Amino acid sequence: MKLIIGIIIVLIGVFIVLKKRNIEKTKSYKWNLENKNLKTDFTNILSKNPNLEYLIVEFDSYYIQYKGFIKSKEFYSEIVSNEFLDKKNQYSENQKNGIFSLGFLEPQKKDSDGNISPNYSKWYGAKSKNEIDLIFNELIKILESIYGLKKGTEIKLRW
Repeated sequence: MKLIIGIIIVLIGVFIVLKKRNIEKTKSYKWNLENKNLKTDFTNILSKNPNLEYLIVEFDSYYIQYKGFIKSKEFYSEIVSNEFLDKKNQYSENQKNGIFSLGFLEPQKKDSDGNISPNYSKWYGAKSKNEIDLIFNELIKILESIYGLKKGTEIKLRW
């Protein structure tokens, strides 16, 4: 009987530890074939996790990442910069201008709070569903106009 109680206590302890640990989740989508599912999952992740540690959107050799801040109800976003890309994958001037046209700051430039990132960076409000939809709509613009993703390209969400 003591052995069974001991095993149950150990199992409860293991369960508590596993529950407290952040276990990374990953989900993949095919560009222009599963965009509705991508939108649903992306907006749900942001909506349900205002203190999100990270959400990374990966495709080809690129990534866009988001981090939530619950107190200010904002998400911070970064687009990988040329500093982290192979020579063949670096952005053209047109791609850089497209990133700037969406309000992203240049790498190594201070934002209004004095933060500096090695990547292109931007703050988004996240106080409403409309603001979260705007974040997704800009993600789609980035994928279409900056990267020109081809139909069927794998897009991975990690959070």
